[in-house]
Amino acid sequence: MNLKSSNNNLNVNSMFLALVLAFIFPLSLLAKERPPVVSLSKPNVLFIAIDDMNDWTTLFDEGNPIQTPNLKRLAARGTFFSRAYCASPGCNPSRTAIMTGYRPTTSGVYGNRTPWAEIMPDTVTIPKYFELNGGYATRGAGKIFHHGATGKEPKGKPAFQEFFEKLDIRGPGAGKNYNGYKPDQNPRLGKIAFDWGVHDQKMIDDDMCEYVEAQMEKSWDKPIFLAAGIFNPHLPFYAPQETFNRYPFESLRMPPMPKGDLDDVGEMARRMVRKEYWIWDNTTNQSRGAPGSLPSMVQAYQAAADYADQMVGRLLDKLDATSMTDNTIIVLWSDHGYHLGDKETAVKFTLWEKANRVPFIIVAPGITIPGTRIEQPVGLIDIYPTLLELAGLPPKGDNDGLSLVPLLKNPDGKWVRPALMNEGPGNHAVRSERWRYIRYNTGDEELYDHRNDPWEHTNLASDPRYAGVIAEHRKWLPKNEAPGVAMDHLLRPFPAPGIGLPENLSNRP
Repeated sequence: MNLKSSNNNLNVNSMFLALVLAFIFPLSLLAKERPPVVSLSKPNVLFIAIDDMNDWTTLFDEGNPIQTPNLKRLAARGTFFSRAYCASPGCNPSRTAIMTGYRPTTSGVYGNRTPWAEIMPDTVTIPKYFELNGGYATRGAGKIFHHGATGKEPKGKPAFQEFFEKLDIRGPGAGKNYNGYKPDQNPRLGKIAFDWGVHDQKMIDDDMCEYVEAQMEKSWDKPIFLAAGIFNPHLPFYAPQETFNRYPFESLRMPPMPKGDLDDVGEMARRMVRKEYWIWDNTTNQSRGAPGSLPSMVQAYQAAADYADQMVGRLLDKLDATSMTDNTIIVLWSDHGYHLGDKETAVKFTLWEKANRVPFIIVAPGITIPGTRIEQPVGLIDIYPTLLELAGLPPKGDNDGLSLVPLLKNPDGKWVRPALMNEGPGNHAVRSERWRYIRYNTGDEELYDHRNDPWEHTNLASDPRYAGVIAEHRKWLPKNEAPGVAMDHLLRPFPAPGIGLPENLSNRP
């Protein structure tokens, strides 16, 4: 540091005193005409959430149909966990687990209708911990917690110092739906909430990005925790025409949908499939090319997921245009996946792979190795402790997750804990590198060999040759579970599905 003296005859003692003062007092007190110089000892955090994005993207495999060049671009900067899993395949329990560090079996938040703040009013969420223990400024926008009443923060105890809430969807107009269903004829699929198609109005993710970009443009005198909640590709599956153009209907790829895929699963699995059963029942009763058909819905999902990727690119571009890039940890995740006709359903509330496996990327300057891909199964429950260690904050001892920093530093290191998933009290899945094991509160079990059966068509649980595999995975099931209420569809049978796959929806390309 150099100091200018107005007195050229300043003696040595005076010079020494000036140097001492310069280190003790902020430079702005000695030279008010200059702006203060801010040195941030802690990294910033850019926390990106995506809604309902499954693993059928080019991030996971170049041969997948959904184009995600910006997720690939982000992964090239750091570490991509290719087998990352949600704590629960529903928005509220999954996001509550991530933000609080407690699994549903610890918190009792098992479904979308349970207000987490009423159960855990004193819980310190991730952004609040960064504020209290790291001196961070905290800002957020879009969907971070679940939208609606169940995602509300404790009264008088906001998680963020400032938050731009997710806006309501700008639909096509009163009484209209792009998918062709009318409210007076179909009260469920006629709602905007279950619509899909080419959208000609401003997307609410654009509003969210505008807020986050504005925060990046500001000059901060402290590190910032900045959260960006991307709503796509959550229903309604909307995207602009130019995005749909990348997914021509004539060459649309559908998931494999073999007939009788549910013949080897039990009652609870079927109940999970029948959550929002009206989607499957209506879309599979339409001709293939109809706007309300299952293929049309899948096309819209693919375009909506592509649009979410575009928002990731937009955020990265803005970050790179600032001076924040080299001192910013980036964490990107999706709360859960989504079935697109596979397993005879079009929902997310199951314990199968497509509803549980999600994109998960961490970029931590000086820690992560660019372009690293980690195949060992991990859970999003590990985000909280991982972020604390990366930011140099004190650990929070009661987190259910484990810090992933050892894996980030040594991607080939040992990680002995499989990923655990939950859907309602007593229903659990354990995912190791090769196997997915599921046990329901009815006692029914499933086992899938992902080396040979990535779409989980063959349940091996009844085969005595795999008794040892099942026994090993059972060890990871939770020993104790918090009391809580399951979602309605898990408590009683729903209307029986129309068994059998319509010929026009066969799994031919």
